[in-house]
Amino acid sequence: MKLFKILTLAVALLAAGASTTSAQVTGKWGFGGFISYTNPLFTFGKRFNGGVDKWGLNASYVSSSRVTLEAEYHHANMEKGALQTDKFSWSPKALTLKQYASEDLNPASEYSTRFNSVLISGLWFFNADRTMGEGSFSPYIVVGGGFYDHTTVADNIIWPGQSPNDALGAGGGLDSQGDQLPAVVMNTQTDTRTAVTAALGFGLEAFLTPTIALDVRGRYHFILSELRPYDAWGLEKAFPLQMVDLSAGFKFYFWE
Repeated sequence: MKLFKILTLAVALLAAGASTTSAQVTGKWGFGGFISYTNPLFTFGKRFNGGVDKWGLNASYVSSSRVTLEAEYHHANMEKGALQTDKFSWSPKALTLKQYASEDLNPASEYSTRFNSVLISGLWFFNADRTMGEGSFSPYIVVGGGFYDHTTVADNIIWPGQSPNDALGAGGGLDSQGDQLPAVVMNTQTDTRTAVTAALGFGLEAFLTPTIALDVRGRYHFILSELRPYDAWGLEKAFPLQMVDLSAGFKFYFWE
């Protein structure tokens, strides 16, 4: 919670520190939407690959020519994680060790994570005389904090700890060398938490018309949450969850 308080103070200081105002932009309200390419980092990145897997909506209030306050909701869905695609070692018989991927043995295998998140951010623009005129643009720094609710599920994943007899009893077949294939699946395992999160990045807002703007930004996300370890896949506990994203979207400004 200390981190969240610091972020809240940072956003407040951004709003209070903007001394230059413009009648053309101050007081505007707007809304928008975006899609993102997301890339998990470090221990989180060992579990899931990057991809265009996030979309979101935002509402904005232009408090001055330098500062915009923004509320955001986004949803992300990461699929085909390491437990599903990466290989583990298993011994079908004495002195024999082979490599298997769960999805190759059981097509119903799934390791995925889903985010539903809310974020409050302050955008500080470098251009003190920012306008919303057609063709105008301004880079900015974005600082935010909020809560990211995530659910990570491992379902129908082949269990590396089974014995050959367990595999036989579960109906496992034989490979091309006549060796037993593992067939026992783990019970469904779920890691879920609503976690405090900080986000920091840079962006660019460019007006295509006086009311429509293209918004492009890159952000780093620091999530105070964790995922359990899976030793058979060489996955240590993931904490904290960290990722970067690159987003592109449109904002529509209509009200004052």
